[in-house]
Amino acid sequence: MQEESRRGPFFQLSPAPCLILRGGATIVAANRAWERLGYDPQELVGRPLERLLYPSSAPAILEWLGDLESAAGDPHDTEIRAAGGTWLAHTLMVAAGDGGDEIALLAQPKIAGESDDLRARAESALANWQALSSSLADFVVTADVHGVVETLNRDPPGIPPDQLIGQPDSFFTPIAPSDRPALRARFEHVVQTGESVTYETQVAYPDGNIGTFHSRLAPIRGAQGIIGVVLVTRDITAQRRAEAAREVAERSLREYMRQLERSNSELERFASVASHDLQEPLRKIQAFSERLDRKFQADLPQTGRDYIARMQEAARRMQNLINDLLMFSRLSTKGQQVIEVDLDRTLRTVVSDLEVRIEESGGRVEVGPMPVIFGDPTRLRQLFQNLIANAIKFRRPEEAPIVKITSSVEGEGEDAVAHITVRDNGIGIEAGYRERIFGIFERLHGRGKYEGTGIGLAICRKICEQHGGTIEVGEPDGPGTLFKIELPVRAIDKKARA
Repeated sequence: MQEESRRGPFFQLSPAPCLILRGGATIVAANRAWERLGYDPQELVGRPLERLLYPSSAPAILEWLGDLESAAGDPHDTEIRAAGGTWLAHTLMVAAGDGGDEIALLAQPKIAGESDDLRARAESALANWQALSSSLADFVVTADVHGVVETLNRDPPGIPPDQLIGQPDSFFTPIAPSDRPALRARFEHVVQTGESVTYETQVAYPDGNIGTFHSRLAPIRGAQGIIGVVLVTRDITAQRRAEAAREVAERSLREYMRQLERSNSELERFASVASHDLQEPLRKIQAFSERLDRKFQADLPQTGRDYIARMQEAARRMQNLINDLLMFSRLSTKGQQVIEVDLDRTLRTVVSDLEVRIEESGGRVEVGPMPVIFGDPTRLRQLFQNLIANAIKFRRPEEAPIVKITSSVEGEGEDAVAHITVRDNGIGIEAGYRERIFGIFERLHGRGKYEGTGIGLAICRKICEQHGGTIEVGEPDGPGTLFKIELPVRAIDKKARA
């Protein structure tokens, strides 16, 4: 046959499935009638014919095709696998091509009964089964009552179908050896009682990997009773691995929480030691240095008085550092008091407390309308006191400090968020240091120029985080520093009630 004649209208319009084979084994063309068996004709091209044949009869069919002269006059009955896994009886007929090693193969369906109506209904039922089984995401397997696999709706990964279909005991072959006894017991239960069972099992792939499947096994009933079983199974390997990984993560998290609790307990003990054992000798140093300075100042040379002054200054810095460390540690270990906090009133109190510093610097603090939020009043007061005190401290020598505090609320109800800005006209913070300054003990200037312990902004960040919010340094529209604060209006109240 020429290319046009053998694959022309007769080939394409034939109601029976037709193939062009090369070497009697490889498909090089398929007509549209294969769509009735659930196949895309183009996807069949390049496949071996053996994949469409029932495994036990495939060798005889291939041998039959090898003797074309005999095969051309001797139709052969066999079963062909539809895409959904069903085996359908067909009569195979072959014809030689016009040269080369290609042959034409026609597969005429054999459906019992002479009635056209019966044949049409049988074909419709088969087509519905093919469409249903091939569209399922699950694997669908049927087997006879002896455990011989008869159909598969798709090829199992890593296991050639011919190793299962028609092979003795093949229903149990893919199952991990440790799970086979339980599966056999379920299989026998279904065959003997007709009851369906649901279970989970392990599948051993040829490459050594183990898969987990969730399965349902049910009987297939015929006129004479149960004639087989159908298995609908879903691969849940990825799900089980994810669950195992989550369990590991949860165990790690629980261990981390235990370690954190131990750490917090140690931090509490440190706070107790710092508040008593460290401060007591420090108070004595301060008290005796003051007595020494007061009683013997006239008798001491200038060098001696200088030594006392340095000792007092060091003790004062040590006192401030201990107090700041205590404040920072208590933020982590001491529970929060959650009530409604009027930030207008809080800021008026803070400004009043800092009144002397503000007047000495010649500056002013301008506060716009502030919202009412849920939080810890003491900690929120500490937050704004640190920010305003920093703005006064880090001022420009030639300019009085001006601090402007504004706010707005975005959203409603439990989703409402207060946006607060604290802006000053001070020395500012370089872009490269805007995150670093929130670290504990971080100082951008020498102790001799600006006093402090380097903990104030770390305390501010911790307070914001404990209220479910954030604080960061923004880009000011002029000289100075801009702090941007976001605090949920009701989130901490919801957390406290949980």
